[in-house]
Amino acid sequence: MGTRVETITGETFDAQALTGAVVVEFGASWCMPCRMIEPVIAQLAESYAGRVRVFKVDTDLDAVLAQRYEVRSVPTLVIMKGGEVTRRFVGLTTFERLAGAVEEILPADENATGT
Repeated sequence: MGTRVETITGETFDAQALTGAVVVEFGASWCMPCRMIEPVIAQLAESYAGRVRVFKVDTDLDAVLAQRYEVRSVPTLVIMKGGEVTRRFVGLTTFERLAGAVEEILPADENATGT
């Protein structure tokens, strides 16, 4: 079925990303660490499909959105629940750290990915 990571823009961000459990990767096409973290983000999207929406924002195309979320370096990953930022990761991180942050925002009956 392919990746479940959706590219999102400032025009559609509020309508799509401010409800439920969300992970947003702020990155840029020229950024090597952003490319390196793509498999981790894809694994997260697959593991939490149907429970967490995973979005990607190109900071070069959406500087206003990056500024709104105080992105100073890429990649920056923002974990949100109901539009509120609960965790932030700057730079490379592991699937396990991201999954732990996601587990914190899911209802207890939706935890445990089985991975």
